[in-house]
Amino acid sequence: MQIDIQKVGAKILLTLHSLSSVLKLYETNNTAVTRQTDSMFKELEAFFAKGGEEFRLTLREDEFFVCDRLLKVDLQLYLRAKELALTLKVCKYGDIRFSNKTTKKDLEVFVTDFSASLRESAPKLKPSYGGISGKEALGSSAAAFRFEPNKLAIWLYAGLLDVVQNLYLSVGKGEYPSLLPVRRSLQLIIDNMREHNGIYQILSAIRDPGAKRNRTNMYVAAAVDAIGFGLFTGLSNVVLMDLALTAVLGGISSSKDPITSVTPLFQFKGLGDAALGLILTLHDARASRQGKSSSNMGKILMIVEAYQQILEEDLRLPLPHAIRKMSTGEVQGVDQDVAKLFARYKGLFPIGSVVEVGSSKAIVIGHSDNDVGKKRPIVKLITVRGRLGEQIDLSKRKDLSITKSLSLYSEKIRLEAL
Repeated sequence: MQIDIQKVGAKILLTLHSLSSVLKLYETNNTAVTRQTDSMFKELEAFFAKGGEEFRLTLREDEFFVCDRLLKVDLQLYLRAKELALTLKVCKYGDIRFSNKTTKKDLEVFVTDFSASLRESAPKLKPSYGGISGKEALGSSAAAFRFEPNKLAIWLYAGLLDVVQNLYLSVGKGEYPSLLPVRRSLQLIIDNMREHNGIYQILSAIRDPGAKRNRTNMYVAAAVDAIGFGLFTGLSNVVLMDLALTAVLGGISSSKDPITSVTPLFQFKGLGDAALGLILTLHDARASRQGKSSSNMGKILMIVEAYQQILEEDLRLPLPHAIRKMSTGEVQGVDQDVAKLFARYKGLFPIGSVVEVGSSKAIVIGHSDNDVGKKRPIVKLITVRGRLGEQIDLSKRKDLSITKSLSLYSEKIRLEAL
């Protein structure tokens, strides 16, 4: 039986977080502590019953691993994991291993020392408790994300893609899932794109040639671009959320009829007061493609959906070529004024573009704030080992120029490996 490491990791992390919370309030013999300890042991038992030999949880301040694999998180899980990581840091713990020999008694003794660590604000946890062992979580934490924004972009994208995929799987089963995880993931992207200069515009929504693509990828990519373009035009957080939600929930509809196109939104029961706004935005986006009058939000959604459709039709198309096709009128139903504004937002070489700079390949990561910034962007060279290397602001390097636009697919560049 295959083990879903992500789900198991999330469950045990949340249980350990709850346990750390109640230990701050109660003695270890309290019912609440006992209940959380029992719950955690049952999760571990279920994991080992499916064939797992060792469960390893590694928590750094902003970076969380389960069995050495990066844990995909939405905003709620991220906040709890971060709080737990900081709590364990006080105990000089963070890298915890549970073997399939772990007993209930091992866990109870571990919990007792964990309680002592929290109450005395001093490390009381031992390196070993029978089947449980632990140590400090070493290595670059994602404070690393502040210095390696490409990792943050991939992490945020993967988290949103995961919750959107789960959302549509639940809807396909006839369920009415909560939209809270999607909202939280979108809010995390909005906040970080606003704070960190677009975080490489989420590396142009991860058009990775090594990853399987489906329609969900298009929804997520359109949502990311809606946020980026909305930030460029000065929209508020509330409006950005509505735009991104419409892109995710309305899908890139195959229906060109504005009224028919809003039908997908009716399958989501948790929209509440936001439903009308999303319906109007989606309706206007389709109307805009037909040359009819529409709202600014509808026009923004129209252009990002058209952009994603162009890229999906030809996966090997370099990003600058897709922008040029829209801004020169080659794409039917695209408002030219909006297309030109979108081209200004994206620049001559959009963030996420792969280009040749002299004899080297590079990826565009930003545009400096001056007149030539969009024509001569900020790039990071791609090393011979396929990693990001030297950063160069081409607006300050007249001796270097972009000689060619490349395609991720044609060059087989793996963004997740950068």
